[in-house]
Amino acid sequence: MKNIICKKKRITSIIQLLLLAVLITCCFSKNVMAKSIMPPENVSVQMKSATSLKIKWSKCEKADGYIVYRYNKKAKKYVRVHTAKKNQRSWVDKNLKTGKIYQYKVASYKIVKGKKKRSKKSYAVSAIAHTKKSKKVNALFVSLYANRENEMGICSELLISDDIIGEDSKVSDPVVISNKLVWSSSDETVAKVDQNGKVTAMDKEGTCYITARAHNGVKEKIKIKIVNYARPKSFPYYNGDLDEVNLMLTTYRENVFNIATYFTIRGDKNTWGTIKMDDAGNIIGIPDFDDITVIQSDIQTILENFPVVTEIQFSGKNVCFFMKYDKYGNSYCKISYYALNDMSDNPSQIAPHWTATAFAPY
Repeated sequence: MKNIICKKKRITSIIQLLLLAVLITCCFSKNVMAKSIMPPENVSVQMKSATSLKIKWSKCEKADGYIVYRYNKKAKKYVRVHTAKKNQRSWVDKNLKTGKIYQYKVASYKIVKGKKKRSKKSYAVSAIAHTKKSKKVNALFVSLYANRENEMGICSELLISDDIIGEDSKVSDPVVISNKLVWSSSDETVAKVDQNGKVTAMDKEGTCYITARAHNGVKEKIKIKIVNYARPKSFPYYNGDLDEVNLMLTTYRENVFNIATYFTIRGDKNTWGTIKMDDAGNIIGIPDFDDITVIQSDIQTILENFPVVTEIQFSGKNVCFFMKYDKYGNSYCKISYYALNDMSDNPSQIAPHWTATAFAPY
């Protein structure tokens, strides 16, 4: 009798565990499915008329439809104003107040067992419904170009055309309702960008896109290429077969980095010279810059401990390392680093001392 009772208890426990496992699996599956639904991208809003705005978005994979939200000032939150079908990519919000700024977000949804599982809301976009005589207008598009003064920056400008303002407008200088841009990088392992448009190159080589998005969702991107100075394959005409050169680009990497960065970014544009070691072992030619001490130890490390480098020449926005690389001291080469003063014609290369590296054997 006791054995029968024990067996029944075991069976009951097993059934309970199985039911619990099924319940957990179902909940997990629902959560995974809900999380897998992404909000739509490329959300934007533009004026349709003086009393209407058109919201647009891109197709979202796995979505069965979309939900448009508009910010409600009284409720202090975004309220649903339209539900779009799967194939719908835009919606016009009508009967709006002229001269008023409206904010929108869009979410996608998936139907799971008859219920709508929605994604997170997209980023917010805003626009104003205005007349041709309005002093405030929306951004038409974003223009990006490389900064002439700061090679690690990207200049931006919000542009407005007569098509939006109206050629018969009596307003000579209308303003965009918001000049704020949202900056992003497609790959932060290659380059990062802050919210002022300043780009920071990372250690990884590669190509990425820096994007600036305006208040109404219109955006522009600029392609940048980061080349890692420490990798021999990055230098033209060099296949990585010289041990001495490879040593400079690996063991002395940080020293080279600091010197190249200083002279291509922080160095005095109007000064040039040659840094080397004289016959007595003294380092001569170090320029009398206010902050030259930040790289003085790097210069000493290179010239004192790595005699393959015989001279470090600098001028304007570049620096060259001259090397003797054979055992007789007869073979020469140079590795040069440049920062372009005017990058407006070549905005694809932003990072200064990575932009133009060159290996030139004599």
